[in-house]
Amino acid sequence: MKEIRNIDKLELIKTIPLLSGLKEDDIKSIEKFFVYKEYKKGEYVFYEGDKEPGIHFVIDGIVKLIKETSDGKTVILRLVTKGESFGWLVMKDSTPTSTYSAQTLVDSKILYISNQDFLKLLLMYPALAVKITCDSTKKTLEAYDRLKSLAVEKVEGRIATLLVELVEKIGKKESDHIVINAPITRQDIAEMAGTTVETAIRVISKWKKEGILDTERGKIEIFDLDYLKEIVS
Repeated sequence: MKEIRNIDKLELIKTIPLLSGLKEDDIKSIEKFFVYKEYKKGEYVFYEGDKEPGIHFVIDGIVKLIKETSDGKTVILRLVTKGESFGWLVMKDSTPTSTYSAQTLVDSKILYISNQDFLKLLLMYPALAVKITCDSTKKTLEAYDRLKSLAVEKVEGRIATLLVELVEKIGKKESDHIVINAPITRQDIAEMAGTTVETAIRVISKWKKEGILDTERGKIEIFDLDYLKEIVS
């Protein structure tokens, strides 16, 4: 990780959807709260068990949130992409401890604000608290849907759900297909879908033969999104 000081944080803060309602003068007054950091692919933003709370905003890149299970398996809870946030807050005297690790999937640029400064921000702009509550509720519902998917859906359905989510988040239309331009491995897919690498390889290989998708180094091409959506529905 590298902290960059000579950067126009004002312009970067303007790109954060959560702060979109702030005026120019407001942004200037809160600029001092934010720290701009750059991470190389594979670097950890923080580890499970770290005690430094705060909120991280992805300006560019992708960060995966990872949880280690009691039997030593790794589960990817969520992929955080441009414009989204991750981290945690604590109030008063509660002891902060992260319950997951955050690792970059690609080179990433992040704005960080500490727990203390973020709480100051909420006191300065109470409307932000409402937006944060709504955002947190959305993430909680998404987490619930993912847990429900892991519990009741078959493996193909879980992998299809994951790919549809990635298309909605970072997919780009190119002529007759959609490209997920990110180095997502079969290991990543297995960890996000709650299955084994061997099973993920089997499902992806089957879909490649059927012309549903193709995978190349660093990207996934989706040729039949409707097919994947049918499995999900």
